Amino acid sequence: MLLLALVAALQGTPWVATPQGATVGDTIVLERIVPVAPGTHGRTRELDASEVVEPLGVPTVVSVATGLRVRHVIALFTPGVHAVSMPAIEVLHPDGTVEVVLGDTALVRVAAVIPDSMETPVPMPSQAPLARPVRRPGRAAAPVVGVLVLLAVWLAWWRRTAREVARPPEPAAVLELPLMRWLASGERRAVATVAVHRLRTAVADAVPDADRATTASEWQAIVAAAQPAWPVAELADILRALERARFAPIGADDLVELVDRADVALAALQSGESQA
Repeated sequence: MLLLALVAALQGTPWVATPQGATVGDTIVLERIVPVAPGTHGRTRELDASEVVEPLGVPTVVSVATGLRVRHVIALFTPGVHAVSMPAIEVLHPDGTVEVVLGDTALVRVAAVIPDSMETPVPMPSQAPLARPVRRPGRAAAPVVGVLVLLAVWLAWWRRTAREVARPPEPAAVLELPLMRWLASGERRAVATVAVHRLRTAVADAVPDADRATTASEWQAIVAAAQPAWPVAELADILRALERARFAPIGADDLVELVDRADVALAALQSGESQA
């Protein structure tokens, strides 16, 4: 009898759910008081989550004047009366002994968010038969006929333009670089660079191996071997003078004379090739 009285005393008050008129998804607080002596501590574990019950935090066990207040915060997601299984509570007495309050059941009533105002639903009457639309084959054939007509017009236009002979493109005008204007503005190195490029390019058209020469001496040897009838020595002197003018200061008159000599030599080479 003493053991039963002790168990009953430890069980204390039942679980109380607040608020009373909770609906689906509301925050619900479950509390109970476990009567114990002052200086007693307790702990419990968190509720198990399910499709219906969702714990909203860690449970608390607080010592109050009447004992231990155990609190759980949950939410329920289906309406009706739910029997929530509560976990056990461990009570630690001041003398070091531990008592376990076995888990019990908390009854929680939850109302629906949208009440069912129609207790006996009445089925809606069936609708009248839908009228069948009138089918007109001409409407379906009109887009096809339009596409065929456009295709025929496009084929006729394409055949007509295909017969026309395309005019040959006009030859592009040769771009003449304004060397004298560059020279007048003080761009002597640019003028010398263009003159060297023109001389090397014109010679490479007849002697392709001349492109791989890095120095004027190598260039002279390759051109002399391929074209012994050319004035190779004069061409090499002009090339050396123009290359020096690219990196060393030179007078404007001297540079004009070098460019004129290069042009005369190139004109002589081109006329000799055309005669040959």
